[in-house]
Amino acid sequence: MNKLIILTLVLILSSVGLFSQTFDKIAIQKQSSEASFVLNKEKYKAYFGITNESRRPKITFNGKTNFTYSSIFPDAKLDFEIFSNSKLNFAYLIINNYLDITLGAEVYLIDNNYQFIFLGHLPVGAYNSIGDKKMNYNSILSYLSIFYTKEKTYFSFEVPLVVLNPGEITEQIVESKKIHYTLVDRKLKRNITE
Repeated sequence: MNKLIILTLVLILSSVGLFSQTFDKIAIQKQSSEASFVLNKEKYKAYFGITNESRRPKITFNGKTNFTYSSIFPDAKLDFEIFSNSKLNFAYLIINNYLDITLGAEVYLIDNNYQFIFLGHLPVGAYNSIGDKKMNYNSILSYLSIFYTKEKTYFSFEVPLVVLNPGEITEQIVESKKIHYTLVDRKLKRNITE
């Protein structure tokens, strides 16, 4: 009987390990207007610049495939993180737009062919103070956690308070434990508990 219980527990734990995974930030070396990183053994360079025609900030990613992100916000400061899991053949690129306050982040899937696919806007900022500065709407990149299951992917936030829709008329400050986003069929959905 004890062997049956142990075997059942081993099977449950191994199946959970196969179908649920956390994504970790990959190491990015940043130097002034460029950054470099390795994604699944492929080397990439990211160049920060300004678009010629609209004079808006952009990031150009060069590697196995090339991709350019252009902000819709003039004068925004851009930053990004890549979240990956060595057991899965895709990753997430999250790009934050900052203009005195965070304006949220754009979420991209980097699929197994290294194509960058837009998934949606994550209208969330961390409501906190950094160092001795006053409370502000800061980038969520440092506080973002991504957890994958076979059915959906969860985006949660490891900071006490977040601001939803920062800078908009509908902005709202909530406890981060009461909100998360899910990704199902390549669509982001906000989930709030009251």
